[in-house]
Amino acid sequence: MDAAFFLGRRTRFIPRYFAAAIAPFREIQRKIDAAESPYDEPPAGFDPEYGEPAYLEEWIEADEAAQVVGWSAISLLGDSLKLYFKALEQQLRFELSADGKTIAKKAGFVAAYQAAIGEILDTDWTDCPVRFDVIEQIVLARNRAQHGEHLSMLGARHDSKTLAKHQDLIFANEDELKMWVAEGADPETWMGPRLEISRESLGTAIVEVQKLADWIDERISDAMARRRRQDQESPQLGCGH
Repeated sequence: MDAAFFLGRRTRFIPRYFAAAIAPFREIQRKIDAAESPYDEPPAGFDPEYGEPAYLEEWIEADEAAQVVGWSAISLLGDSLKLYFKALEQQLRFELSADGKTIAKKAGFVAAYQAAIGEILDTDWTDCPVRFDVIEQIVLARNRAQHGEHLSMLGARHDSKTLAKHQDLIFANEDELKMWVAEGADPETWMGPRLEISRESLGTAIVEVQKLADWIDERISDAMARRRRQDQESPQLGCGH
């Protein structure tokens, strides 16, 4: 299986899906902000004395729906990354060792595959241009999006583990992130930045995933040639000596 090829199909699909799925919700918000039809007149029973703008509930609901679209997109990307690594197991003919599975439990599957693939490609990754902090945040964001915090809230906030390791969050509400950093960046705060997937942050993540796949793909032929040489030499090493 050509793992990079099939990953590329997914990384091209995800931003198209995101743009198409989020558009109607952003359009609702735009129309409410511009007081365009059908939001040009206050709804029946609206009382301006309460101090809330007209159609606030509809605007918030559209924003929540847009965030759900973002969560589904980052979940697709995180799952695609994991499936890519599983496909590499077939392509490079390896599987995670017991040590690798231990790494996966403690530090996540990205670290486990990075160690295993690094050994096969004979690299310590220092010459790899990929931002592995972004790769890791994809997985963390995917996990956070899949596990809600409270029945009363549709939103999700970054947990203390993520905040302790990544102050430069790419999947966060920008204003809340700045405020959190300005107030001391306490990872134990109960008001951490919300998980927020924007077109820009999703694009950044996809670029890093594709960059990783391209970098690995360029080295696969050399790695396989090196393995063939080792297989050819190994019987000779045990002959008559």
